[in-house]
Amino acid sequence: MSPTPGSIDNNTSPSSCDLCGLSLSHGQISGTFSGKAYHFCCNGCRQVFNILLEASDGSDPRTFKHSDLFKQCREKGIIPKSEAELAQHQAVVESESSPGRGPAEIGARQATDRQSENELELFLKLSNMWCPACAWVIDETLKKSTGVIDANCNFSTDRLHVRYDPVQTSPAQITQVIARLGYNAVTPDDTLYAAERRKEFVRFAISAFLTMNIMMLSWSLYSGFLTEFSTETIYKLSWPAFVMATIVLVYGGAGFFKKAWFGLTNAAFSMESLIIIGSLSAYFYSTVNLFAGSIHLYYDTSAMLITLVLLGKSLESRAKSRVLEGLENFFSLKPTKVRICSDPYPDGRFVAAEQLKSGDIVRVDENEIVAADGRITSGTGSVDESSLTGEPLPVGKKPGDSLRSGTLIIQGSLYYRAEKTGAESTLGQMMSIIEKTLLAKTPLEGKTDVILQWFVPAILAMAVGTALVCLYAGLATEEAVLRAVTVMVISCPCALGIAIPLARVAGISIAGKKGILVRDFAAFERAGLVDAFVFDKTGTVTNGKWNLKAIVPISEISPNQALALAAGLEKDSEHFIGHEILRYADANNIQPEPVKDMHVEEKGLTGASLSGEVKIGSAEYLARELAKDHSGSLKATLKAQPQHSFVFLGLAGRLAAVFIFGDRLRPDTSAAIDALRRRGYHLSLVSGDGDRTTKTIGKEIGIRHAHGGKFPQDKADYVAALQHQGYRVAMVGDGINDAPALVQADLSLAVHSGGQLTKEAADITLMRAEPLQVVDFLDFAGQVNKKITQNLAFTFIYNVVSIPIAMSGLLNPLVAVSAMLLSSLSVTGNTLILMRRNS
Repeated sequence: MSPTPGSIDNNTSPSSCDLCGLSLSHGQISGTFSGKAYHFCCNGCRQVFNILLEASDGSDPRTFKHSDLFKQCREKGIIPKSEAELAQHQAVVESESSPGRGPAEIGARQATDRQSENELELFLKLSNMWCPACAWVIDETLKKSTGVIDANCNFSTDRLHVRYDPVQTSPAQITQVIARLGYNAVTPDDTLYAAERRKEFVRFAISAFLTMNIMMLSWSLYSGFLTEFSTETIYKLSWPAFVMATIVLVYGGAGFFKKAWFGLTNAAFSMESLIIIGSLSAYFYSTVNLFAGSIHLYYDTSAMLITLVLLGKSLESRAKSRVLEGLENFFSLKPTKVRICSDPYPDGRFVAAEQLKSGDIVRVDENEIVAADGRITSGTGSVDESSLTGEPLPVGKKPGDSLRSGTLIIQGSLYYRAEKTGAESTLGQMMSIIEKTLLAKTPLEGKTDVILQWFVPAILAMAVGTALVCLYAGLATEEAVLRAVTVMVISCPCALGIAIPLARVAGISIAGKKGILVRDFAAFERAGLVDAFVFDKTGTVTNGKWNLKAIVPISEISPNQALALAAGLEKDSEHFIGHEILRYADANNIQPEPVKDMHVEEKGLTGASLSGEVKIGSAEYLARELAKDHSGSLKATLKAQPQHSFVFLGLAGRLAAVFIFGDRLRPDTSAAIDALRRRGYHLSLVSGDGDRTTKTIGKEIGIRHAHGGKFPQDKADYVAALQHQGYRVAMVGDGINDAPALVQADLSLAVHSGGQLTKEAADITLMRAEPLQVVDFLDFAGQVNKKITQNLAFTFIYNVVSIPIAMSGLLNPLVAVSAMLLSSLSVTGNTLILMRRNS
C-alpha cells in the first residue's frame, strides 16, 4: 500500500484534505494507495494516512480522524489544527525551498541552530512500525519535542538515533513520547543482559547500604579498645553486624560464590576465588571471635570486599559496553524487514527479512539499508558504503550496477534483484567472520591463560605462607589473618585476563569502521614483525577489472563463437577475468556454450564442448596450442598490443582466439608503495601475467623485484624463498586466487575483489580494495599492539610491586581491594583511549 511519491500541486480541486479535512487552498500533496488517489494538505497528513491505512487492513479511511495516532500527531503539530497553522506551515516549506538555499545550506543552518554543549546521544530499538511513514512520524514528533536536538529513525533496521539535551529531557521522556504514538522503544542492549545489569545494580545497592551500616557498627565496636564495653553491649553491636554481613555474603556475593566454586572444583581459578576466600576468612575469623565475646571483628572488611568488587564490576561492565558499542552498531546494520515487489504488489510490500530469497525483486528508498547483494534493475540514486569500506563519499548507482548488503541509500529509490541473501551476502559473511574472530584467541593470549591457571594458586600459597610467617614471628592471629586477606585481594588476575581480549574487541570494532575486516587477530601482532611485502599484480596493485578490449580469431572461428565458448568455461568462475568475460557476453547478448567436465588448473580451465576439448588461460597453459600456430597473425597481434594482457583460447588442440584485456593501476598504488619503501620494507611484485608486462608495472610503481609468469604455487615458493633468506613476509593478494602464497606468508592481506569473503585465505581483508589501506593497517596494528603491551606491562608491574607491600603489612584489605579494582579499571580505561583516538 505504499504511496507513489507525492508532489505539491497548486490545483485546488478537490477542495479538502482526505485526512484532516482542511482546505487545499494552500496547495496539495497527492498519493496513490491501493490503486486509489488521495489528496492531502501537507506531507504530515499523507504520512499519517499511510500508517493508518497499513495498520487498519482495509478499514474506512473516514474513521482515521478518530484514531489515537491522529490525535497525537495533531497535538505535536505534525498535522495542522487550523487553516492559520496550515498557512504558517506552508510558508515555512516555501521559504526553505526558495532559490539560492539548497538542502545542504538549510541542513547546515539547522544543525548549527541545534548545537548544544551538553548534547548526548541515545540509540533505541523500535517495534510495531508498519511502514517508512512510521519512521517519518517518529522523527518529526521527536524533533518537535522539548530538548531533542535531532532524531533519525531507520525503518528497515528498527533503529532510532536521538541527539538530546539532558538538561531539558531524558531517555525516559523520549521513550514515553514514542510510546504515546503507539510504538515500543528499548535500548539496543535492553535484553536479558540489560535485565541482568539492573539486577546486579540492585544487588550492589542493597550490599552498599548494609555495608555502610556494618561499618557504622564497627566504628562503635572499635571504640571498645579505648573504653570498656559490657558483654551485652558487645552483643548488641556485634549480632546486627553479623546478620548484615551474612546477607551481603550470601546475596551480594552469590555470583562470586558460583564462579569461585566452579573454579575450585574444576581447577580454573579466578579473581572471584581470591575475593571469596579472603572475604570468608575475615567472616569466619570474626564469627569465632563473636561467640568468644571478643571485639576483634572484621565483618566490615568481609562485606566491603564484596561491595567494592560489585562496584568495580559495574563500572567495568559499562566501560566494556562502550568498547562493544561499535560492534553493536555494525551488527545492527542487518535489516529486519524488506520490501519485496510482486505482481499483486508492484511497488513492494514489507515482509520479514528472513523471507527474502535469491531472485526476488526488492525496492529500497532513501534512508533504508540494502538487505542482500544484488544488481539494480531500475532506478538511480546514491549509496553510502562506509559501513563496509570505511569510505564516507556517496557512490552513484544506476541500472546494471551491483548493490551490497549493509549499505545505506542516501538518495533515490532503487529496485534490485537479490542474488546473495542471508549468510551468503557480503554483510552476512562479514558478520560471520567477525563473530569467529571474536571467539578466537591469539598465541600471546593463550600464554596469559596458562599464567592465569597458576596465578591464583600461587597467590593463595603466598597468602597462607604470609600468615604462617606472621604467626611464627609472634604476631597476633588477627594480624596474620588480615595480611593473608590483603595478599589475596590485592593481586589482580582480572586485569591480566582482560588485557588482550578487550583490546581485541576494540581493534576489530575500529578496524571495521576503517574498512578493514579482521579474520585473525594474531595478524596485529605479526604486523609489527614483518620486514618484506610481496604484492600480487592483477587485482591488487591494478584494478583487476580487466576490460575485454577485443577478441582476435586465429583459426576459422568467429569472435562471437569464441566468446560463447569462453563464457561457457567461465560461468562458475570466481576470478575477475571470468567475471569480465561473462559481463562482455551478457552485454553482447551471447549465450554461453554448454561445457562439461570442467577442470580448474593453476593457469586456466579445461572442458568438453560439442566442438571438442576447449581450453582458456595463459600462454604457458596453452603452450602446445601456441607452438602449433604458424599463421603469423598471433605474433602480429601480440606485437601490436605491448601494453595489454592476453588470454588464449584453444579448441580441439589448436589455438582458436586471443582475448585482449586492458587494466589500470589503482589510484593510490604508487603512494602506498612509496610509503612502504620509506619505512624500509623489502618490496616485490609477482604475477601470473607475462614477465614483460609485470616488470613494466613494477618499474612504474617503483618495485625493482618484479617477476611474471608465476603460478599460484610459484608465488608461494617465492614467499618461502624470501623467508629462507631471513625475511618475515607479508603477502598482499586478491584473497582467493593467491591462496597458497597467502597461507605461506607470515602475514596475509587481501584486497577485496567482490568474491566470496568466506573463501578468502587472508588474515586481513581490505574492503575498500585500496593498497593504501595496507599502510593504514600497519599504523593501526601498531597502536593496538602498543595498548596490549601497556596493559600487560602495567599488570605485571602492579602485581610485582603490590604483593610484597601487602605481605609487609603496610596495607589493609580495604585499601588492597580498592587498588585491585583500580588496576582492572585502568586497563579498561587505557583501551577506551584507543577507541577515542580512532573515533
